Amino acid sequence: MEEEAERVFQDERLLLREDEAASARDTMFEQSETVENELQHMTEQVKSIIQTLNATQGAEFETADSMTPFDVAVRILDNQLRSLMWIDEKANEFSSRIQRLPNNSAAAERDSGMPRFWLS
Repeated sequence: MEEEAERVFQDERLLLREDEAASARDTMFEQSETVENELQHMTEQVKSIIQTLNATQGAEFETADSMTPFDVAVRILDNQLRSLMWIDEKANEFSSRIQRLPNNSAAAERDSGMPRFWLS
């Protein structure tokens, strides 16, 4: 009788471990989908910004026939500097978001009681 109970216990324990692994995989899959969706959204935003910048710069140079080559170079460099500053700002925002992800995962791990070995 004890042997039968031990066998049933081991079978149930194995199923429980498989369920935990499936749950962890599902959680990781959902997180990867979220990251992918955010990256797609950011890609569309960057494309839109580039198109807007190109359109704006093209219009500026068409109306600036009286500009000297030096003025044109200054304007180009100024636009590039502004673009780089914007990119730096967004990179810092994304970096802080990414740094918060492990904290959110650690909180989820404490809530679920399951280890997240892929974060280490």
